[in-house]
Amino acid sequence: MSNKDIVRLIFDDRKDVEAILGDPEAFDIHECILNYGLSTKKFLYLDYKGEDDREIVDYMLDYEFARNIELASQEELEVLGEFEYELLPDKIKEANKIISKRGYGLFSYPTSGDFYALFIAKLENKTKLLQVDLLHDERIPSKERYVQYYF
Repeated sequence: MSNKDIVRLIFDDRKDVEAILGDPEAFDIHECILNYGLSTKKFLYLDYKGEDDREIVDYMLDYEFARNIELASQEELEVLGEFEYELLPDKIKEANKIISKRGYGLFSYPTSGDFYALFIAKLENKTKLLQVDLLHDERIPSKERYVQYYF
């Protein structure tokens, strides 16, 4: 899969795709996607310890507002916001139970640090997203070099 295809699967806005692919200093597509996603808040940055508040719910609300769509009802978002969890992937799984009904998923982008970089994408792209080894670092376990989908 080409770099252009990967970027298009993660970012649905043509301007985002052009900004990433048009970066003259972009020698590593993985780093470019990660930096762009974090700097533009298109990715949700969470420490491995979890949320400080309702960051996942707020991120989902921002995504809905920016695209004029509904990922979850107000009631579902309230329940998700109050969800108690020990490990962050448990909350991501809960979010995916809700938004998968609308054809979307909350994915984890591979990082070499001790944080999660989450993004929302259409589930129709799930298979393709999960197949690309983005983080070419042999010191990191193979599974963690790919986009993750918790369900």
